[in-house]
Amino acid sequence: MSKPEHKDPFLQQVQATLERSAQTLDDATLRELRQARYTALEARQRRPAWLLPMGGLAAAATVAVFSVSLWLAAPQPGVNEQLPLEDLALLEDSESLEFYEDLDFYLWLDDEQQDAG
Repeated sequence: MSKPEHKDPFLQQVQATLERSAQTLDDATLRELRQARYTALEARQRRPAWLLPMGGLAAAATVAVFSVSLWLAAPQPGVNEQLPLEDLALLEDSESLEFYEDLDFYLWLDDEQQDAG
């Protein structure tokens, strides 16, 4: 057993007492302790085989869901990158823009003329 050096007098006294009591154990008790230690070590080494693959599967599923959500949320390239040429012509011509601003009026006027005629 390793002997770490402690500066605390209480810890040194406890350690010395434990060392003395371990040296005075009889053979039957030592065998039982050794058997319990081996049993504990074997139980530690026998981990369920499905834990590691399940952890990897959970991590892979998390990465996949995150990747798909980012992919679906990303804007589609080219959707808003270029204005159609018709829209560009409207923006360049201020008279056409005024026409489209008053389009509701012109449609109403046309309906009135058709109803009167």
